[in-house]
Amino acid sequence: KSIKILRSALWQSTAPMAMMINPVPISPHRYQAQDLEVASNGDHDSSDNDDSESSETPPRMDRGLDKEETMAYVHPDDSMHQHWYETTTRLRCVFYVFFSLAVIVAIAMGATTEIFFSLMATPPDAGLSFGVVVAVVSVPLFLLATAVYVDECVDVGLDAADRPCFGLWRATITVALKAVNPKVHTDHVEKVLIFMIEGIPIIFATITIAMSTSLTYWYKDMFRGYCLGGLIFALVVCVLYIGCHVFVSHNPKRDDLMACTYHAMRPLGVFKRVVRCPVDQAEEKQPHWGRCVIYFFGGLIIEVLVLVIFVIFHNFPCVFIGQLLATILWAMAVRNYAPRLLGKAFWCTFVFFILLTVGLLVGTMAQTKAGPEIKEANTDRLAPIAYGPDTPQYGQMDKNYRGLPLHFELSPWPPEPGYPVCKTLWGFPGKTTEDSMSILDLAILAFASSMWDERAIRRGLGKMLNGTSLGNFELLEVEDPTTVGRWIVLRFPHMKLRVVSVRGTSSVQDAYADLKLYSSVAVLQFMAILTPVLSLMPVSVTRRLVKSEIGNRLFGNKAIWKRLEESAARHKEEGKQNGEILVMTGHSLGGALVGAVSSRVQVDGIGFSPPGLYYQVLKYHFSLKQLYDSFTIIQPSNDVVPRVDKQRGMIEWIECNQSPGTCHRLTHTACELWTKCGDSRKRDWREVCSTWYSKGDVNVVNDHKHR
Repeated sequence: KSIKILRSALWQSTAPMAMMINPVPISPHRYQAQDLEVASNGDHDSSDNDDSESSETPPRMDRGLDKEETMAYVHPDDSMHQHWYETTTRLRCVFYVFFSLAVIVAIAMGATTEIFFSLMATPPDAGLSFGVVVAVVSVPLFLLATAVYVDECVDVGLDAADRPCFGLWRATITVALKAVNPKVHTDHVEKVLIFMIEGIPIIFATITIAMSTSLTYWYKDMFRGYCLGGLIFALVVCVLYIGCHVFVSHNPKRDDLMACTYHAMRPLGVFKRVVRCPVDQAEEKQPHWGRCVIYFFGGLIIEVLVLVIFVIFHNFPCVFIGQLLATILWAMAVRNYAPRLLGKAFWCTFVFFILLTVGLLVGTMAQTKAGPEIKEANTDRLAPIAYGPDTPQYGQMDKNYRGLPLHFELSPWPPEPGYPVCKTLWGFPGKTTEDSMSILDLAILAFASSMWDERAIRRGLGKMLNGTSLGNFELLEVEDPTTVGRWIVLRFPHMKLRVVSVRGTSSVQDAYADLKLYSSVAVLQFMAILTPVLSLMPVSVTRRLVKSEIGNRLFGNKAIWKRLEESAARHKEEGKQNGEILVMTGHSLGGALVGAVSSRVQVDGIGFSPPGLYYQVLKYHFSLKQLYDSFTIIQPSNDVVPRVDKQRGMIEWIECNQSPGTCHRLTHTACELWTKCGDSRKRDWREVCSTWYSKGDVNVVNDHKHR
């Protein structure tokens, strides 16, 4: 007995030194492995009934380490190579999950902003309707659902990167299914998970190759199909996890059983079954139903106030702030019901939505101010961009025009060849240059559509066209100036030509309409900066996502381009009966509408700084070939609006070293074309163009050029 006491005292005194010299690795598991898992071949002592009973009864907590874990040490490199399948799965699934997260966030945020701006784009006198109520309620619900998905999907992505791979996901799904069917075990869930990881991408890659029309780049289609399958896999995994996590975390016993199962989980592909999982007795905690109800009705009251403010004042800041407050209150209601469902990712999503919405609106409004200001148009003070030879303002010398010539034409040997579009003409086949439209003529007509009413349009066109062969025009149609994408129709009898001119973004309502149409694409392009969303996702999928017209379905509105198409088709048919052809022109949003409608009606269309139409073909129901055949784009180099979506058609790049807002102005674009192309109609452009250009910028031979 004395020897035993001495031996024990000696061991206690030397054990700390031994631990410092040879540290014992601590097991990453909180529970004894031999009590938690057995092989999936069924060689275990417990029956299914025992398993089901032990999974629901809260046994003991034991932090002891088994002999194998305390004595053996495995190098991390060896562990990764030993479980090579899990290592490769972690790499792939992390990419899948975060790729899916970027796509879903882009789609959800695009849909949320589209609903919000569709709401704001409704006319102020529209009053209260079912669509308005649904839109007001949908914005915070969409935002809250997106935040929940982001929070849970981030957890799934981190779980995919963790060791064991998808340990938390497997534990959560197993416990949730075990509550329904006690015979479900971790190895069953693991097999289904591996089938989805390997099967879904291969199935989609096979389908994509079978449907591919390209024999040369089939491997690109295969890779895109594989990535699309990975996206679908990640979407399924995240949705399953969200549903099961809500079900499990709501019950304290199931929540503790899930945590215990997670700590007992083995590497993916080993197929070890967790049989008995000892956990502590969990204290029953009921959700705070009182707080949930208070927060829910608080958000509901704010939504009612938002409806009242929208109907009476139609005020953007009040509506926007009210929607944000309702979202916060409803998020707190969800948090009290399921505390683990919302975390910091909610606030990240919330702030991202604020920055996205405000950024889109501010950027669009900045481009609106860059164009002809609607206030000037309303009061008939929108000055012409050029003066015809027969107007009183022509040739005035009372201002300093920085040495710009009164007029000039390109010589056969100019210092610079000019832009190819300088030599392009639009008009009836066989007509002379004088009886055809140049790019400057079309720019002037596009500008005229921004003038307020018929009287202002006639006066402005008279000042810009008098003294030229275009002075004998007829104004056939003037759409209401409050119409989004408002248009005018002119007829030039001696040229056998009709022109439909579509106004660009010139008011707040036009800006809302812009965002209603292009917010989804803009969000996808923004996410493409962070992740390869657009490059890896098939174009057909992106087009189907962009095709959604939630706003029109909510409010029962006809698409803004439908009435324009009807007018263009009617004038094309009338002109055909009179031996005339139709040409369309427009700026900014008007340019995009011209591209879509001219492609459908099959007439020539010219767009100045329009947003792209590549991803919009399903929304506007035309083909890329139709766009190639009919549409010409004038794109300043520093203009950001044409970079939304992608351009297709004949693209004419022109130089612009000014700010993006200035480069988007139709007046600056017209002046750049005038300084490089000249004007055969001898109009006076000096008053507007002297703002940015001087004598040395004009494409004529002078002393400055020679020096």
